Amino acid sequence: MISSQDDATLCVDADHCQRAALPLCVDLDGTLINSNLLWDGIVLLLKNNPFYLLLMPFWLVTGGRPNLKRQVARRTPLEPKNILYNRELLECLETEHKTGRQLVLATAADQQLAEEIAAHTGLFDHVYGTRDGKNLKGRAKADFLRTMFGNHGFEYAGNSPSDMPVWRFASGAYVVGSEATASRAAAVTEVRRWFPRKNGGLKCWSRAIRISHWSKNLLMLVPLLLAHRLSWHSLFMTLFGVVLFGLCSSGVYILNDLLDLHSDRVHPWKNGRPFATGELSIVSGVITSLLLLGVALVLGATALNGRFAGALALYAAIATSYSLRLKRIAIFDVFVLSSFYSIRIWAGALITGTPLSQWFLGFSLFFFLSLAMAKRYSELVQAAELADSGNSGRSYRADDRELLMNIGMASCFSAIVILSLYAHSNEVVALYHRPGLLLLTCPLILYWTCRIWLKAHRGELNEDPVILAMCDPVSYCVAAVGLGIILVSSFKLWL
Repeated sequence: MISSQDDATLCVDADHCQRAALPLCVDLDGTLINSNLLWDGIVLLLKNNPFYLLLMPFWLVTGGRPNLKRQVARRTPLEPKNILYNRELLECLETEHKTGRQLVLATAADQQLAEEIAAHTGLFDHVYGTRDGKNLKGRAKADFLRTMFGNHGFEYAGNSPSDMPVWRFASGAYVVGSEATASRAAAVTEVRRWFPRKNGGLKCWSRAIRISHWSKNLLMLVPLLLAHRLSWHSLFMTLFGVVLFGLCSSGVYILNDLLDLHSDRVHPWKNGRPFATGELSIVSGVITSLLLLGVALVLGATALNGRFAGALALYAAIATSYSLRLKRIAIFDVFVLSSFYSIRIWAGALITGTPLSQWFLGFSLFFFLSLAMAKRYSELVQAAELADSGNSGRSYRADDRELLMNIGMASCFSAIVILSLYAHSNEVVALYHRPGLLLLTCPLILYWTCRIWLKAHRGELNEDPVILAMCDPVSYCVAAVGLGIILVSSFKLWL
């Protein structure tokens, strides 16, 4: 005699067998993978040749989204092993595949790219993607799957509102995304399983715009401090400029992360960036980047002055060129990287019309060049295999490290020599009562820079050296001692 418990078990097993007999159709973009192949391809295409931006509207007009997808797919090689997969869903599909269940990849991505993904995973019996001018998305996908398997003759895994028409005709839903998405799917079919996905919040966006890097913009205060021209008005205007430069640089950072998307995914520490992980979409990144850049330039021109807005525009233009091409020119890329610090100092001087000493500009050039060399050297220490494989997004090899260190240390000592000469210049003598004391800052800065290089040599420098200084107690001690020396040399004190 069968008990009620055994009867319930039989019912569950029968239900499972009945569902297992249905094919499971799986979406690709945002479901099986955490990104969108079309936007991934567009970013890679523009990085290789920005002029393709002029052809994309033509492709879209002549053949719609299917033609755009086809043209982009033809020009961008796909590396399936470097795609960021939804590991939880992938494990679920592997389990279903072992039971013999029919798995179908049904996606709006280009047919060729979908087939490459399917071949890499080795899980799917059939692959249906966008082809022959038909964009397999939304209602079109729903009608296609109904024709293939009948009403409620399949289950479907998706992630977005465009999948709602498919779920209406599916026997069950596998939902990737937020609880709200799962609730919408549950309103039209039974949700078999929910795979929560973390969406980008404020904390995620703060990482994307690199809010911690805004501290570098405090270099804009240096001209006021060195010229002894501090006043409440000049301080307020410069701090407002610091914020605008932060908005501009954040827009550039986002653009840089989007263009470095593919290399970041295989990088030992950059693979956690929000766009590389798929926490933030490429579309949201493009919109945010353009918005930040636009606001910074408009407010810079209207609220401050045209010269400062010009400096912002120059920085944005050089930084964009750096992201697109210049970062792949060995050695020259480090000179460009170091110039970003000098541009900040120059922009701060433009806000209030503060003159800059040629000696100090020379010091900043060599000093920041040394720090930029340390940053690049550190990347070669920690990602040597990536550099040798050609996937680092740079044009260096691991054996270039010694050369970079030699150049960096030479730049460091050159900066110290210029600083010692600056301490005896006419500008300093006119501003300081004891200019000779400023020579004491030379060993301080030399010690701090050599310590940065020591960290880089040991593989302990995982970020921009200036950012490291913001959370390094030793750097604060060095800064405090240096500030004390400057104050003592500035004022008439009884000793």
